[in-house]
Amino acid sequence: FGSKNMKNNHETIIVGGGAAGMYCAIKLQEANRPYTLITDRMGGRIMDRKDLNTNFGAVFFFGTYTHMKKILKDDGKVIPSLTAACCHPDEKTQFSALSTRTLSHGYQLLKFFLFMRGKFIPKYTKFKKDCENMQVKDALKKNPFMEELFYMTADQFIKKTGIQGIADDLVSLFAHGCTGSKINTLSALDYLNCVQGLVSELKIFRFDEDAMTARLNSGTGNVQLDSVTSVRKNSDGTYAVDTASGKTYDAKNVVLAAPADVTVKIVSPVVKLPKIRNASVLYAYLIRGEMKERYRKHIVHIFGDTIPIIFTRKRSDGQYEVFTEKEIDMGKYFDSYEIVEKVFWPKALFTNPNIVLDQDLAPNLWMAGDHNGLGMEPAAVSGIYAANQILKSAK
Repeated sequence: FGSKNMKNNHETIIVGGGAAGMYCAIKLQEANRPYTLITDRMGGRIMDRKDLNTNFGAVFFFGTYTHMKKILKDDGKVIPSLTAACCHPDEKTQFSALSTRTLSHGYQLLKFFLFMRGKFIPKYTKFKKDCENMQVKDALKKNPFMEELFYMTADQFIKKTGIQGIADDLVSLFAHGCTGSKINTLSALDYLNCVQGLVSELKIFRFDEDAMTARLNSGTGNVQLDSVTSVRKNSDGTYAVDTASGKTYDAKNVVLAAPADVTVKIVSPVVKLPKIRNASVLYAYLIRGEMKERYRKHIVHIFGDTIPIIFTRKRSDGQYEVFTEKEIDMGKYFDSYEIVEKVFWPKALFTNPNIVLDQDLAPNLWMAGDHNGLGMEPAAVSGIYAANQILKSAK
Protein backbone atom coordinates (compact mmCIF):
# COMPACT_ATOMS: atom_id res chain seq x y z
CA PHE A 1 0.00 0.00 0.00
CA GLY A 2 1.01 3.62 -0.39
CA SER A 3 1.77 3.85 -4.12
CA LYS A 4 -0.51 6.05 -6.20
CA ASN A 5 0.41 3.95 -9.25
CA MET A 6 -0.71 0.58 -7.92
CA LYS A 7 -3.74 -0.61 -9.83
CA ASN A 8 -6.02 -1.75 -7.03
CA ASN A 9 -4.23 -1.44 -3.70
CA HIS A 10 -4.61 1.89 -1.94
CA GLU A 11 -3.48 3.20 1.41
CA THR A 12 -6.69 5.18 1.93
CA ILE A 13 -10.04 5.35 0.17
CA ILE A 14 -12.24 8.35 0.98
CA VAL A 15 -15.90 7.83 0.07
CA GLY A 16 -17.64 11.13 -0.68
CA GLY A 17 -16.53 14.58 -1.82
CA GLY A 18 -18.47 16.84 0.53
CA ALA A 19 -16.97 18.98 3.30
CA ALA A 20 -15.81 15.93 5.29
CA GLY A 21 -14.28 14.09 2.36
CA MET A 22 -12.57 17.17 0.95
CA TYR A 23 -10.97 18.10 4.26
CA CYS A 24 -9.88 14.54 4.98
CA ALA A 25 -8.15 14.57 1.59
CA ILE A 26 -6.62 18.01 2.15
CA LYS A 27 -5.06 16.93 5.45
CA LEU A 28 -3.66 13.72 3.95
CA GLN A 29 -2.33 15.64 0.96
CA GLU A 30 -0.64 18.18 3.25
CA ALA A 31 1.05 15.29 5.07
CA ASN A 32 2.15 13.74 1.76
CA ARG A 33 0.06 10.59 2.30
CA PRO A 34 -1.62 8.90 -0.69
CA TYR A 35 -5.38 8.60 -1.00
CA THR A 36 -8.10 7.93 -3.54
CA LEU A 37 -11.26 9.98 -3.17
CA ILE A 38 -14.36 8.50 -4.82
CA THR A 39 -17.34 10.77 -5.33
CA ASP A 40 -20.09 11.33 -7.87
CA ARG A 41 -19.59 15.12 -7.59
CA MET A 42 -17.12 17.27 -5.73
CA GLY A 43 -18.81 19.41 -3.11
CA GLY A 44 -21.52 17.05 -1.87
CA ARG A 45 -24.34 19.17 -0.53
CA ILE A 46 -22.42 22.26 -1.61
CA MET A 47 -23.88 22.64 -5.10
CA ASP A 48 -22.54 25.80 -6.70
CA ARG A 49 -23.73 26.07 -10.30
CA LYS A 50 -21.34 28.26 -12.29
CA ASP A 51 -23.76 28.49 -15.21
CA LEU A 52 -26.48 29.97 -12.98
CA ASN A 53 -24.25 31.71 -10.43
CA THR A 54 -26.24 30.01 -7.67
CA ASN A 55 -25.70 27.71 -4.71
CA PHE A 56 -28.49 25.17 -4.54
CA GLY A 57 -27.20 23.50 -1.36
CA ALA A 58 -25.28 25.30 1.37
CA VAL A 59 -25.71 29.04 0.78
CA PHE A 60 -23.63 30.92 3.36
CA PHE A 61 -20.89 30.53 5.93
CA PHE A 62 -20.18 32.16 9.30
CA GLY A 63 -17.20 34.28 10.26
CA THR A 64 -16.58 31.81 13.09
CA TYR A 65 -15.59 29.08 10.62
CA THR A 66 -11.92 28.07 10.68
CA HIS A 67 -11.55 25.50 7.91
CA MET A 68 -14.30 25.81 5.32
CA LYS A 69 -13.75 29.51 4.70
CA LYS A 70 -10.28 28.56 3.43
CA ILE A 71 -11.77 26.67 0.47
CA LEU A 72 -14.84 28.84 -0.15
CA LYS A 73 -14.58 32.12 -2.04
CA ASP A 74 -16.07 34.95 -0.02
CA ASP A 75 -18.78 36.55 -2.20
CA GLY A 76 -19.84 39.29 0.19
CA LYS A 77 -22.38 39.75 2.96
CA VAL A 78 -25.77 38.05 2.75
CA ILE A 79 -27.35 41.38 3.69
CA PRO A 80 -25.82 44.84 4.28
CA SER A 81 -27.59 45.11 7.67
CA LEU A 82 -30.41 43.50 9.65
CA THR A 83 -32.79 46.17 8.32
CA ALA A 84 -32.57 44.41 4.92
CA ALA A 85 -34.01 41.19 6.39
CA CYS A 86 -37.68 40.58 7.10
CA CYS A 87 -39.12 38.18 9.69
CA HIS A 88 -42.35 36.22 9.14
CA PRO A 89 -43.31 34.35 12.32
CA ASP A 90 -46.67 33.46 10.72
CA GLU A 91 -48.41 33.92 7.38
CA LYS A 92 -49.85 37.34 8.24
CA THR A 93 -47.19 39.01 10.37
CA GLN A 94 -43.99 40.57 9.11
CA PHE A 95 -41.43 43.06 10.40
CA SER A 96 -37.83 44.03 9.82
CA ALA A 97 -35.23 41.98 11.68
CA LEU A 98 -34.15 45.29 13.21
CA SER A 99 -37.40 46.96 14.19
CA THR A 100 -39.34 48.27 17.14
CA ARG A 101 -40.73 44.77 17.59
CA THR A 102 -37.36 43.04 17.86
CA LEU A 103 -35.87 45.92 19.83
CA SER A 104 -38.72 45.63 22.32
CA HIS A 105 -36.92 42.47 23.44
CA GLY A 106 -33.84 44.57 24.20
CA TYR A 107 -32.87 42.79 27.43
CA GLN A 108 -33.31 39.36 25.83
CA LEU A 109 -31.33 40.47 22.77
CA LEU A 110 -28.47 41.59 25.00
CA LYS A 111 -28.63 38.36 27.00
CA PHE A 112 -28.54 36.32 23.79
CA PHE A 113 -25.63 38.31 22.33
CA LEU A 114 -23.56 38.10 25.51
CA PHE A 115 -24.18 34.36 25.81
CA MET A 116 -23.20 33.73 22.20
CA ARG A 117 -20.11 35.95 22.08
CA GLY A 118 -18.92 35.51 25.65
CA LYS A 119 -19.68 31.87 26.30
CA PHE A 120 -20.97 29.72 23.46
CA ILE A 121 -18.65 30.67 20.58
CA PRO A 122 -15.41 30.46 22.62
CA LYS A 123 -16.39 27.11 24.12
CA TYR A 124 -17.69 25.79 20.80
CA THR A 125 -14.44 26.80 19.10
CA LYS A 126 -12.49 24.82 21.71
CA PHE A 127 -14.88 21.88 21.33
CA LYS A 128 -14.40 21.78 17.55
CA LYS A 129 -10.65 21.81 18.04
CA ASP A 130 -10.95 18.84 20.40
CA CYS A 131 -13.04 17.03 17.76
CA GLU A 132 -10.11 17.14 15.35
CA ASN A 133 -8.28 14.64 17.56
CA MET A 134 -10.99 12.75 19.42
CA GLN A 135 -14.43 11.36 18.67
CA VAL A 136 -17.34 13.71 19.25
CA LYS A 137 -18.62 11.49 22.06
CA ASP A 138 -15.29 11.85 23.89
CA ALA A 139 -15.08 15.60 23.24
CA LEU A 140 -18.55 15.96 24.77
CA LYS A 141 -17.48 14.07 27.90
CA LYS A 142 -14.49 16.39 28.18
CA ASN A 143 -16.71 19.47 27.98
CA PRO A 144 -19.81 19.28 30.23
CA PHE A 145 -21.10 22.61 28.92
CA MET A 146 -21.23 21.30 25.34
CA GLU A 147 -22.54 17.92 26.47
CA GLU A 148 -25.47 19.58 28.25
CA LEU A 149 -26.30 21.57 25.10
CA PHE A 150 -26.02 18.45 22.92
CA TYR A 151 -28.64 16.56 24.91
CA MET A 152 -30.84 19.56 25.68
CA THR A 153 -33.54 20.53 23.17
CA ALA A 154 -33.62 24.00 21.64
CA ASP A 155 -36.98 24.63 23.35
CA GLN A 156 -35.49 23.73 26.73
CA PHE A 157 -32.57 26.08 26.14
CA ILE A 158 -34.84 28.97 25.13
CA LYS A 159 -36.96 28.50 28.24
CA LYS A 160 -33.96 28.06 30.55
CA THR A 161 -32.23 31.23 29.35
CA GLY A 162 -35.42 33.32 29.27
CA ILE A 163 -35.21 34.46 25.65
CA GLN A 164 -38.59 33.21 24.39
CA GLY A 165 -39.65 36.57 22.96
CA ILE A 166 -36.60 37.24 20.81
CA ALA A 167 -36.42 33.56 19.89
CA ASP A 168 -39.97 33.63 18.54
CA ASP A 169 -39.46 36.90 16.67
CA LEU A 170 -35.92 36.44 15.31
CA VAL A 171 -33.54 33.73 16.52
CA SER A 172 -35.72 30.69 15.84
CA LEU A 173 -36.72 32.07 12.43
CA PHE A 174 -33.04 32.29 11.56
CA ALA A 175 -32.47 28.71 12.77
CA HIS A 176 -35.39 27.53 10.66
CA GLY A 177 -33.96 29.41 7.69
CA CYS A 178 -30.67 27.53 8.11
CA THR A 179 -32.13 24.05 8.57
CA GLY A 180 -35.69 23.78 7.32
CA SER A 181 -36.41 21.89 10.55
CA LYS A 182 -38.94 22.58 13.26
CA ILE A 183 -37.29 24.20 16.25
CA ASN A 184 -38.66 21.63 18.70
CA THR A 185 -36.72 18.91 16.86
CA LEU A 186 -33.31 20.62 17.15
CA SER A 187 -30.80 20.10 19.94
CA ALA A 188 -29.68 23.23 21.76
CA LEU A 189 -26.19 22.73 20.34
CA ASP A 190 -27.36 22.56 16.72
CA TYR A 191 -29.68 25.50 17.31
CA LEU A 192 -26.87 27.67 18.67
CA ASN A 193 -24.48 26.51 15.96
CA CYS A 194 -26.99 27.66 13.32
CA VAL A 195 -27.64 31.08 14.81
CA GLN A 196 -23.98 32.15 15.01
CA GLY A 197 -24.70 34.17 11.89
CA LEU A 198 -26.72 36.62 13.99
CA VAL A 199 -23.67 37.59 16.05
CA SER A 200 -20.85 37.08 13.54
CA GLU A 201 -20.21 37.66 9.86
CA LEU A 202 -22.69 35.97 7.53
CA LYS A 203 -21.23 35.53 4.04
CA ILE A 204 -22.43 34.11 0.76
CA PHE A 205 -19.78 32.19 -1.14
CA ARG A 206 -18.73 30.56 -4.37
CA PHE A 207 -17.21 27.10 -4.65
CA ASP A 208 -15.31 25.86 -7.70
CA GLU A 209 -15.73 22.09 -7.83
CA ASP A 210 -13.53 21.77 -10.91
CA ALA A 211 -10.66 23.59 -9.20
CA MET A 212 -11.08 21.49 -6.06
CA THR A 213 -11.15 18.29 -8.10
CA ALA A 214 -7.91 19.32 -9.81
CA ARG A 215 -6.34 20.24 -6.46
CA LEU A 216 -7.21 16.92 -4.83
CA ASN A 217 -6.22 14.99 -7.95
CA SER A 218 -2.65 16.28 -7.73
CA GLY A 219 0.38 15.28 -5.69
CA THR A 220 -0.49 12.25 -3.57
CA GLY A 221 -4.20 12.45 -4.45
CA ASN A 222 -6.34 10.55 -6.89
CA VAL A 223 -9.98 11.52 -7.54
CA GLN A 224 -12.36 9.04 -9.15
CA LEU A 225 -15.82 10.21 -10.26
CA ASP A 226 -17.93 7.21 -9.34
CA SER A 227 -20.40 6.04 -6.67
CA VAL A 228 -19.53 3.53 -3.95
CA THR A 229 -22.09 0.76 -3.54
CA SER A 230 -20.57 -1.30 -0.72
CA VAL A 231 -17.58 -1.74 1.55
CA ARG A 232 -16.50 -5.30 2.42
CA LYS A 233 -13.83 -6.79 4.65
CA ASN A 234 -11.07 -8.78 2.95
CA SER A 235 -9.58 -11.88 4.55
CA ASP A 236 -6.28 -10.06 5.18
CA GLY A 237 -8.02 -7.32 7.20
CA THR A 238 -8.08 -4.75 4.41
CA TYR A 239 -11.25 -3.47 2.80
CA ALA A 240 -12.80 -3.94 -0.63
CA VAL A 241 -14.66 -0.89 -1.92
CA ASP A 242 -17.14 -1.64 -4.72
CA THR A 243 -18.43 1.05 -7.09
CA ALA A 244 -21.35 1.50 -9.45
CA SER A 245 -19.00 1.36 -12.45
CA GLY A 246 -18.03 -2.19 -11.51
CA LYS A 247 -14.58 -1.37 -10.11
CA THR A 248 -13.30 -2.69 -6.80
CA TYR A 249 -10.62 -0.90 -4.82
CA ASP A 250 -8.69 -2.61 -2.03
CA ALA A 251 -7.61 -0.32 0.78
CA LYS A 252 -5.91 -0.41 4.15
CA ASN A 253 -7.96 2.58 5.40
CA VAL A 254 -11.48 3.63 4.47
CA VAL A 255 -13.15 6.92 5.41
CA LEU A 256 -16.89 6.97 4.84
CA ALA A 257 -17.59 10.65 4.24
CA ALA A 258 -20.94 10.17 2.51
CA PRO A 259 -24.26 11.27 4.07
CA ALA A 260 -25.17 9.12 7.07
CA ASP A 261 -28.01 7.28 5.31
CA VAL A 262 -25.69 6.34 2.43
CA THR A 263 -22.97 5.22 4.83
CA VAL A 264 -25.45 2.94 6.63
CA LYS A 265 -26.20 1.13 3.38
CA ILE A 266 -22.71 0.76 1.95
CA VAL A 267 -21.03 -0.31 5.20
CA SER A 268 -23.66 -2.90 6.18
CA PRO A 269 -21.49 -5.88 5.10
CA VAL A 270 -18.92 -4.81 7.72
CA VAL A 271 -20.82 -3.17 10.57
CA LYS A 272 -24.45 -2.49 11.45
CA LEU A 273 -24.88 1.12 12.42
CA PRO A 274 -27.38 2.12 15.12
CA LYS A 275 -30.14 4.63 14.56
CA ILE A 276 -29.09 7.75 12.70
CA ARG A 277 -30.62 11.20 12.79
CA ASN A 278 -33.66 12.06 10.72
CA ALA A 279 -33.10 14.34 7.75
CA SER A 280 -34.92 17.46 6.66
CA VAL A 281 -36.35 17.67 3.14
CA LEU A 282 -35.57 20.80 1.12
CA TYR A 283 -36.32 22.24 -2.30
CA ALA A 284 -33.97 24.88 -3.68
CA TYR A 285 -35.14 27.21 -6.46
CA LEU A 286 -33.73 29.91 -8.66
CA ILE A 287 -36.64 32.11 -9.72
CA ARG A 288 -36.86 34.93 -12.22
CA GLY A 289 -39.76 37.27 -11.57
CA GLU A 290 -41.18 39.83 -9.16
CA MET A 291 -42.24 39.14 -5.60
CA LYS A 292 -45.51 40.53 -4.32
CA GLU A 293 -45.40 44.09 -3.06
CA ARG A 294 -45.27 43.15 0.63
CA TYR A 295 -41.92 41.36 0.03
CA ARG A 296 -40.20 43.96 -2.15
CA LYS A 297 -38.74 46.21 0.55
CA HIS A 298 -36.35 43.57 1.93
CA ILE A 299 -33.53 41.54 0.37
CA VAL A 300 -33.93 38.49 2.62
CA HIS A 301 -37.04 36.89 4.14
CA ILE A 302 -36.99 34.25 6.88
CA PHE A 303 -40.09 32.35 7.92
CA GLY A 304 -41.39 30.55 11.00
CA ASP A 305 -41.43 26.76 11.11
CA THR A 306 -45.20 26.52 10.61
CA ILE A 307 -44.76 27.93 7.08
CA PRO A 308 -43.45 25.66 4.30
CA ILE A 309 -41.37 28.40 2.68
CA ILE A 310 -38.08 28.79 4.56
CA PHE A 311 -35.89 31.49 3.09
CA THR A 312 -35.74 33.86 0.12
CA ARG A 313 -32.97 36.16 -1.06
CA LYS A 314 -33.07 38.68 -3.87
CA ARG A 315 -29.80 38.72 -5.77
CA SER A 316 -28.06 41.68 -7.34
CA ASP A 317 -29.23 40.47 -10.79
CA GLY A 318 -32.87 40.64 -9.66
CA GLN A 319 -33.39 36.86 -9.51
CA TYR A 320 -34.41 35.09 -6.32
CA GLU A 321 -33.03 32.14 -4.39
CA VAL A 322 -35.88 30.36 -2.61
CA PHE A 323 -35.81 27.39 -0.24
CA THR A 324 -38.91 25.49 0.83
CA GLU A 325 -39.81 22.37 2.81
CA LYS A 326 -42.09 21.11 0.03
CA GLU A 327 -43.26 22.10 -3.43
CA ILE A 328 -45.48 25.13 -3.07
CA ASP A 329 -47.51 27.50 -5.21
CA MET A 330 -45.00 30.27 -5.90
CA GLY A 331 -47.90 32.46 -7.01
CA LYS A 332 -48.58 32.99 -3.31
CA TYR A 333 -45.34 34.96 -3.04
CA PHE A 334 -44.70 36.20 -6.59
CA ASP A 335 -46.79 38.39 -8.89
CA SER A 336 -45.00 36.82 -11.84
CA TYR A 337 -42.33 34.14 -11.90
CA GLU A 338 -40.40 31.61 -13.92
CA ILE A 339 -38.64 28.71 -12.23
CA VAL A 340 -35.18 28.79 -13.78
CA GLU A 341 -33.97 25.72 -11.88
CA LYS A 342 -35.14 23.50 -9.03
CA VAL A 343 -33.07 21.04 -6.97
CA PHE A 344 -34.67 18.50 -4.62
CA TRP A 345 -32.78 17.41 -1.50
CA PRO A 346 -34.58 14.39 0.01
CA LYS A 347 -31.91 14.20 2.74
CA ALA A 348 -30.78 17.79 3.20
CA LEU A 349 -29.59 18.03 6.81
CA PHE A 350 -29.50 15.42 9.55
CA THR A 351 -31.02 17.28 12.48
CA ASN A 352 -32.66 15.03 15.07
CA PRO A 353 -32.82 13.30 17.50
CA ASN A 354 -29.78 14.36 19.48
CA ILE A 355 -27.82 11.10 19.37
CA VAL A 356 -24.05 10.77 19.05
CA LEU A 357 -22.59 8.11 16.75
CA ASP A 358 -19.16 6.51 16.85
CA GLN A 359 -16.75 7.72 14.20
CA ASP A 360 -14.43 4.76 14.73
CA LEU A 361 -16.53 2.01 13.14
CA ALA A 362 -13.89 -0.74 12.99
CA PRO A 363 -10.09 -0.97 12.72
CA ASN A 364 -9.01 1.46 9.95
CA LEU A 365 -12.65 2.29 9.16
CA TRP A 366 -14.05 5.73 10.01
CA MET A 367 -17.31 7.61 9.48
CA ALA A 368 -17.14 11.34 8.76
CA GLY A 369 -19.78 13.93 7.91
CA ASP A 370 -22.56 15.87 9.62
CA HIS A 371 -24.07 12.89 11.43
CA ASN A 372 -23.17 14.33 14.86
CA GLY A 373 -23.57 18.03 14.15
CA LEU A 374 -25.10 20.37 11.59
CA GLY A 375 -23.25 22.27 8.94
CA MET A 376 -20.18 22.40 6.73
CA GLU A 377 -17.68 23.19 9.49
CA PRO A 378 -18.55 20.27 11.82
CA ALA A 379 -18.43 17.99 8.77
CA ALA A 380 -15.00 19.34 7.81
CA VAL A 381 -13.77 18.78 11.37
CA SER A 382 -14.94 15.15 11.24
CA GLY A 383 -12.91 14.66 8.05
CA ILE A 384 -9.86 16.13 9.77
CA TYR A 385 -10.39 13.72 12.67
CA ALA A 386 -10.36 10.73 10.30
CA ALA A 387 -7.24 12.02 8.55
CA ASN A 388 -5.48 12.52 11.89
CA GLN A 389 -6.21 8.90 12.88
CA ILE A 390 -4.71 7.69 9.59
CA LEU A 391 -1.65 9.86 10.09
CA LYS A 392 -1.16 8.51 13.61
CA SER A 393 -1.26 4.92 12.36
CA ALA A 394 1.20 5.76 9.57
CA LYS A 395 3.91 6.94 11.97
